[in-house]
Amino acid sequence: MDRAPQDAEPVIELTNVEKVYASGEVSFRALRGVSLTVKRGEFVAVVGASGSGKSTLMNVIGCLDRATSGTYVLAGHDVAAFDAESLAVVRNQLLGFIFQGFHLLPRTSALENVELPLVYRGVGGSERQARAATTLALVGLGDRLHNTPAQLSGGQQQRVAVARALVTKPAVLLADEPTGNLDSRTTEDILSMLQWLNRERGLTIVLVTHEVDVARCASRIVTMKDGEIGSDELVTAPRIAKPSAAADSWSAGEVLEHEEAPRAAQTGTLARLAMTWMAMRLALRALGRNKLRASLTVLGILIGVAAVVAMTTIGAGAKARVEAQMAALGVNMLVVYPGSSAAGGAHGGSGSLTTLTEDDAEAIAREVPSVQAVAPTSSQSVQVVAGASNTMTRATGTTPAYFAVRGWDVERGALFEDTDQQRRVKVCVIGQTVETTLFPGGGALGQRIRVGRVPCTVIGVLKKKGQSGMGQDQDDLVVLPLSTFRAGVGRAPGRSVQQLMIAARSPELTAHAQESVSALLRQRHGKGGPANDDFGVRNLEELARSFDEQRQTVTTLLLAVASIALLVGGIGVMNIMLVSVTERTREIGIRLAIGARAPDVLAQFLIEAVMLSAIGGLAGLATGFGVSAILALVTDWSLAFQPQSALVAIGVSTAIGVVFGYFPARRAAHLDPIAALRHE
Repeated sequence: MDRAPQDAEPVIELTNVEKVYASGEVSFRALRGVSLTVKRGEFVAVVGASGSGKSTLMNVIGCLDRATSGTYVLAGHDVAAFDAESLAVVRNQLLGFIFQGFHLLPRTSALENVELPLVYRGVGGSERQARAATTLALVGLGDRLHNTPAQLSGGQQQRVAVARALVTKPAVLLADEPTGNLDSRTTEDILSMLQWLNRERGLTIVLVTHEVDVARCASRIVTMKDGEIGSDELVTAPRIAKPSAAADSWSAGEVLEHEEAPRAAQTGTLARLAMTWMAMRLALRALGRNKLRASLTVLGILIGVAAVVAMTTIGAGAKARVEAQMAALGVNMLVVYPGSSAAGGAHGGSGSLTTLTEDDAEAIAREVPSVQAVAPTSSQSVQVVAGASNTMTRATGTTPAYFAVRGWDVERGALFEDTDQQRRVKVCVIGQTVETTLFPGGGALGQRIRVGRVPCTVIGVLKKKGQSGMGQDQDDLVVLPLSTFRAGVGRAPGRSVQQLMIAARSPELTAHAQESVSALLRQRHGKGGPANDDFGVRNLEELARSFDEQRQTVTTLLLAVASIALLVGGIGVMNIMLVSVTERTREIGIRLAIGARAPDVLAQFLIEAVMLSAIGGLAGLATGFGVSAILALVTDWSLAFQPQSALVAIGVSTAIGVVFGYFPARRAAHLDPIAALRHE
């Protein structure tokens, strides 16, 4: 078919179309009352010098730009009535656009470039790839499917652009200077392909060119000058040789002519998955191109997430350790300590008074039925010497009840008894840390050591307890009979002691025992009420709560620092995404020109931001667990893995990507297609 039938219906109808560009107080009329009708099956060439308005006309026809005034009817539908999303559907389903500068995604294969319009159309993966491969074969690139634009010649890149325009089976093919960057041989091949598509497949084509020789391949030539149509004539185009590409591989129905109104793009699960998968691949490529910048961006997120994970893991481990130690001590344990002194308004602090005595311990054991055992104790740091070895450790003077209250037994040897206490026998029981220091080869039993000024015989080595909840080594101690301790290690007036350690008969009776002990001591010390107490009573639950409060304070402080790091990381994500939007403005224009909707572009950049943050979150997760493991190894603390911390880390990093990536993504989604394509 050399030209469209006279009775063919119009596909493009422009009536008195004007386009005015305004910049401040200056305006420029690019189109001046242009009226043009293109019927289905026509091949129209628009010719004119630079500045004649032909490219502006092409942009209006291609729905990349809107007319300032006049009407534009496309396939029977007024384009002025379409919103931005409908225009995107028109560009994707009714129009195929071949750009002068190819406008291919640079680090994307030929197959993926041609697939892209079908992605935004919601075509499934297998069908999409098959159609893209078939179209590339049509233009003679069946063996170049996986080459990137940098691996293709200029003519091959233009063929990819032609294939991308044809793959959606458009009603109208728009070619803006399709041979402007090609040599004469490639130009002839491209023109022969366009002429073949028009004559053999009935495709409506509008070609813009400034070369008269190129325009002669069309069956109608429209000449423009100064934004107006100067002439419009039918011509007999010379038949160009059939293209060398495998054009006959297409059946007659491959190029469809869309007569219906533009439909909304498919948004099913397959379409969303396809777009998400492509967005993820492009995001990874974008990050790979800027490894250093991306690494510095995720560093803040990594530090913040690592701090959160480390603090929660170590904190949970510390809490579990304290709970285990409290359980080992016994949940029915009470500690009575002396009150504080005050003189001239200055308080000496807890323990500055010597208000507790052995008599108090005996009275409690005798008069409080809910108490099982009471151990008066006093402690002092002393130098312990054994032969040529010595160490500074903690000496504790107490009664045999101490071991029952603490639930502590010997690893080897025996504990001292009440007779040893009464007769002031110079014996002692040592912890395993003291034994290792003084007797590296073992064999402490029966050895003589000097505790302060008191020579003692080691009669037992206690079982290992490990560190306390406050990080103290519980095995670094020497335990002596209280009478022996008082005689040569720690001196105190009368029968005073530093504290009373008490075991209730059962965990259920602990609270009752605490109340009874407080009432008895208040009576013995002549105090009228709790406000005047010269002592304090704490149970292990209170001790554990006190430690947990301290842990929470430190954890909160560190989490605050981690939050600041996360905030800084989020700002970094926003910055890199803003830079990415600026760098890839033309890419965004390409996507919009081939049918991407604003939500598609928004999703593209949001996915990139989320992936950037997710990488930081995963790296921070691994770093946090690594730091926790190292600290646990160094401090001998337990490591309590918390699955929720991993979920929190991933959730927080993802939220950062969404929150801080939304603004750049929204900015990208609302770019004007033609302005984005012209961006340098």
